[in-house]
Amino acid sequence: MSANQYHHLSWHHGIELFEAAFSTQTFSRHAHAGFAIGAIAEGAGGYVCRGESMVLPAGSLSLMNPEEPHTGHAAAGRVRYNMLYVSEAAVREVLGLRDLRGFSEIAPQDRGFQLMRALDGLARQLNGQTGPDWRMGVEEAVHEALAGAFARHGRAELRPPGQEPRALAVLRERITAGVEAGESLTLDDLAAEAGLHPSYLVRSIARATGMTPHAHVIHYRVVYARRLLLGGVPAAEAAIAAGFCDQPHLIRQFRRHYGVTPGALIRH
Repeated sequence: MSANQYHHLSWHHGIELFEAAFSTQTFSRHAHAGFAIGAIAEGAGGYVCRGESMVLPAGSLSLMNPEEPHTGHAAAGRVRYNMLYVSEAAVREVLGLRDLRGFSEIAPQDRGFQLMRALDGLARQLNGQTGPDWRMGVEEAVHEALAGAFARHGRAELRPPGQEPRALAVLRERITAGVEAGESLTLDDLAAEAGLHPSYLVRSIARATGMTPHAHVIHYRVVYARRLLLGGVPAAEAAIAAGFCDQPHLIRQFRRHYGVTPGALIRH
């Protein structure tokens, strides 16, 4: 049984995500031009790499450097995993790194299942409903996976997130203006407005507020839709004006933020 999917991010450095779920498929000896970063979610995967035959149970990582030959198969029944393929140049660009050492250990344990959750989050974002901020959500999910993988397992020295009150003020002002003007906002644009690298912006804003830039955009879209609803704008029109795909998209986000649907918002 197989339910594999392959995502190619043509706008984002050609980064790719392989959603693998199979029992009988095998991969002959091959190598990838860039890094291969994966996490076993279910079952057990197996391969031969660096002269060793390995079995990777759920909770294991698979971290390969560029041009490392390996095979692949399901080691016990069915295996499910997500594998991120990314070039050295893309890692440097996304994380703002000069020094890139790579991975010394092929199959470390995923402590706290942090990387597995990050890769699952990326898959959910890629398979989710598209909208004006969909790409920003994908880019932040890619960043989370790469930052976790290289900071914990690749000895990458990411710039520590700092307090950036000016950047936060600029971010909120730009998001407010963009949403009300009906614009599609991008992570690169927000970072350029703030004068910061996108990676550092994401980490600093998340540290300061507990929310990423993408989460701030979604939040203000809901806030703006609420204002329109209170002004008497029909829900379907308010959804489109606030930048949601449709009324059901607004309803889902509205319930997550306020605990009720737009129809339960009563003006007295």
